Amino acid sequence: MPVLGSSASASPQTLPVASPFDELEQTLPASVPPKLETHGHSSSNSTALSEDTWPLNIPPPELLHHLVETVFNCVPLATRLIHRATFMTNLAKPPSSPDFPHVNLLHAMSALASLYTPIVTLNSVQVNAKLHEGGTAAISAGFIKRTSFSSTVRYQPKKVEDIEADREYDFASIHAKWCNMGIGPAVQRGDSLIQQVQACIICCWLFHSRGKDVFASGWSKVAIDVLSSLGLSVSPGMEPLSRIPTQYLFSIPSSTTPIESELRRNIFWMAYSMERIFNASNVFPLHIMDEDCSQLMPSRLIDFNAGKFVPIKGRQSLFSHDMLLIHPRLSTDSFTLCIKATTLLGKVKVFNGRFRCRFTDGGDRQGRFPVGGPSRSSKDAVMTINPTDTDEFKALDSLIEAFTASIPREFNDPVGIYSGLKLDATLYMAHMIPHMAMIILHDPHANVFSLQDPSAARLLSATRAILDLIYKICGTTFDLLYLDHWSSTPWFMAGVTLIRFLNARTAQGDEPEIQKLTEELGAVK
Repeated sequence: MPVLGSSASASPQTLPVASPFDELEQTLPASVPPKLETHGHSSSNSTALSEDTWPLNIPPPELLHHLVETVFNCVPLATRLIHRATFMTNLAKPPSSPDFPHVNLLHAMSALASLYTPIVTLNSVQVNAKLHEGGTAAISAGFIKRTSFSSTVRYQPKKVEDIEADREYDFASIHAKWCNMGIGPAVQRGDSLIQQVQACIICCWLFHSRGKDVFASGWSKVAIDVLSSLGLSVSPGMEPLSRIPTQYLFSIPSSTTPIESELRRNIFWMAYSMERIFNASNVFPLHIMDEDCSQLMPSRLIDFNAGKFVPIKGRQSLFSHDMLLIHPRLSTDSFTLCIKATTLLGKVKVFNGRFRCRFTDGGDRQGRFPVGGPSRSSKDAVMTINPTDTDEFKALDSLIEAFTASIPREFNDPVGIYSGLKLDATLYMAHMIPHMAMIILHDPHANVFSLQDPSAARLLSATRAILDLIYKICGTTFDLLYLDHWSSTPWFMAGVTLIRFLNARTAQGDEPEIQKLTEELGAVK
């Protein structure tokens, strides 16, 4: 296996661009684009790529093709975020073509793909040493040209790479940084804004997968900010009231093809769902509110891939009657069910986040206070009602249970144990998220020391429902790496809940329950 960066000390004039990948020819697909022509080599083909025409810091064609295919094959929602056939067609065009994918998106995909393929493994120590030698890395290694300097004199301004640990020199981190450097200028120029949102979502996946949730949150916020300006949350015909013509309300023109229309819906709902899963268990407010979203539910993946036009009539939105309980057969698949499940998360989060404002002494149910503010300071304010006694709480509890029961029969087996079908990672998430919503709803109110407490019973039941899904997938040969990495969120919440009950039973000295809960906690670990 080659190690990228092995030619980092080469001079710019004799840059051996393709040489680090000579050993990949037997493993990469036969349909990969042609190799780059190095300086000093002529070609009779006028369309042949050269290092002068290939985008700076983007992996060479044969490796890039492999990385892109890896993303599509390994990341569950990649084919929803990017229309595969269109993207691969555009990737085969010359970099000078206006249809060629934006470099920021290519950086993001390269970074994410490195989680799934050993081809781009880098030796951190070796790379670090070569950078500080002042050498220039090959384009294949993914490093920018460095100015020569001595070991005692540092160049200015300092780059981020100079102050971070060696592990930050890996392939994914470097490409994520380049994507980050390019997003701001691209958005300011209005350059391929849809692709900028796609790149942000991919980087959010990347950093969440690597356990860097602060970075993931930042990327999610950027994606939401950009897509909001593009009007992706608004369905055609549902634009805000304004004297300004509709075509001037948002930053991009209307879509012209079924693929483009469905792609925009997919991108919006992906950002919508991602924000709700990511912020489900924290106190941060949501940026995308249901009341502001008129976008229609996306079409099925099979129709999206085929570029099939799916009529708008009959498509559901968040304002549709019983949207969470009715699932039209021609517009329902695992992704739409996952979106609906995350809607439950948002409803629970809004209820928990706004309850004190609405029911604290001095306010009414709409959160309105008399002129001058609440009658009590926030320190002395008390809630005038038990949250579990409110109609909203009871309605949410019933709605979560009803949604789980309403999932169509053909989508009741995400692991494929009974149906014999292939495991569906997105459907697996759709089955776990309602139980996660139930945990978040009842967690603040559960008395885990009481066996008769209704919230405690709901809490333990939802946790064991997630455990059942863990048992099912662990009973297969499926590699968990290829699940949606957001699956770790409901697993984590199930583990935290089990620890609460385990601590309570330990305090009570209930040995049979202690043993059972310990075994269940081991399954989550």
